[in-house]
Amino acid sequence: MKRKLLFIESNTTGTGMLALDKTKELGYDPVLLTNKPSRYEGLSDQSCEIVICDTNDTEKLADTIQLRFTLEDIAGITTTSEYYIYTVALLAKRFGWRGNSPDTVKTCRSKAAVRALLRDTPELYQPWFFTVDNVQKLEEIKQQIRFPCIVKPVDDSGSNQVVKCLSYEELYQRVTDILAVKENVRRQPAAGVALIEEYVEGPEYSVEVFSYEGRHSIIGITDKSIGGEPYFIETGHIFPSLSTDQIKTIVETGVLSLLEKLDWRFGPCHLEIKIVNQKVFLVECNGRLAGGMIPELIRHATGMDVLKDQLKAAVGLSPELGRPPIQYAGIRFLIPQETGEIEEVTGIEQLQQMPGVKEVVCRAEPGKLVDRIVNAYGRLGYIIAVEADASKLHQLLNLIEKVELKMKERVSVAKLSE
Repeated sequence: MKRKLLFIESNTTGTGMLALDKTKELGYDPVLLTNKPSRYEGLSDQSCEIVICDTNDTEKLADTIQLRFTLEDIAGITTTSEYYIYTVALLAKRFGWRGNSPDTVKTCRSKAAVRALLRDTPELYQPWFFTVDNVQKLEEIKQQIRFPCIVKPVDDSGSNQVVKCLSYEELYQRVTDILAVKENVRRQPAAGVALIEEYVEGPEYSVEVFSYEGRHSIIGITDKSIGGEPYFIETGHIFPSLSTDQIKTIVETGVLSLLEKLDWRFGPCHLEIKIVNQKVFLVECNGRLAGGMIPELIRHATGMDVLKDQLKAAVGLSPELGRPPIQYAGIRFLIPQETGEIEEVTGIEQLQQMPGVKEVVCRAEPGKLVDRIVNAYGRLGYIIAVEADASKLHQLLNLIEKVELKMKERVSVAKLSE
């Protein structure tokens, strides 16, 4: 019987190690193929088969799989890492496992390709945008760019190098920085292309979708809190959203049109959006589950385990979707603002004892050097809480301010926008 579920790498926080545990709960054996096991905190505690190999070379990966396993033993393949969803799609097609088409996933991995594909979709707000792969091209379009604008790499994750620019001089420097990057954090070749696009004001939402056998289920909308300008740091989330029924209708119309245009047919999809002129403005499209522990918020709010649903779909079991929320769940991140060395951390125990608080994680410790946060990788911890009343949930989440980081240089916590 096919009992093994292959993971091509994993994310490094949140749901990565949880996925291995949940695979075992389903009665399957997780197998992690990785080029660097030490990347994963907690992996040594897992009773999981680990295969060390070159995960950045699809051909070598395919050879490793064929040499190491009998294909009749493998039930499916998946990943919790944005950087490996295209690799998984290629291998799934090659070996006949379940997944989206490689062309679809390749498009999703390029923010510029997504913009181009959706250009004529009437249900979506269409921003102006340009792509540049050298500074000469940037000079050529200089007069067409309006400020403020957004610049980002077309192929990175975690809000890395996503910046709001107020002037051409700043934009020029940011583009130069993006083009100078030759590898991402997983040592994969960087595309070397910058996407410059319209900056759109307004609250941001996350939309979680799950597709199975070509049918789309909108799991829900998440309210997002963003801080740290000129960067875009997610400081907190609340699920389900407090948005109006009108906004929910606009979201459903726009998101379903978007998924059809992308030809998305399988598994989770995480969309970051705003609403402009009664239309969905797509901030980014990610062919994976949300990060930032949003799957855990969904579980606390609804009882629905979307991470387990991803694993079930990968092995050919129907996901259990459609449970309505019974309470609100939220997360608030611990955000450093300045460079410094931590001398002492206090307040963790007090938080852990508060009613409604489900989880407190703090990665700050004495002696740790921290920089001002510029992307999601610099967050130092979080609090997850649940409440039947949204205003009370906000109060609970704000208790993270009781966590004090005593620094040689002061570090403060970003305020959660209401």
